[in-house]
Amino acid sequence: REAMHTDEYEISIGREVALCRRLIKRLEQALRDREERYAMTTEDLLLALEERRVAGERPEFREWREDHLELKYRRRQLSEYVAALKGLRTS
Repeated sequence: REAMHTDEYEISIGREVALCRRLIKRLEQALRDREERYAMTTEDLLLALEERRVAGERPEFREWREDHLELKYRRRQLSEYVAALKGLRTS
């Protein structure tokens, strides 16, 4: 029975890993598209927002920043899922 639970956990975490990877790819592409469109890196945008050189209330800049934060979160989440998966496979 224990092995069955581990298999179920592996399958479930494996799905989460795949989902995170897809989301990360989509977010990375969205950021690249914006960087090309506005001829500015994401880091430059964040600095410009912080220094109030661009209007933070502009929807496209707000979404850009939110996608950046979401990407950071998803990368951290992926790292945690991968570590959990490795832990299951070594136990």
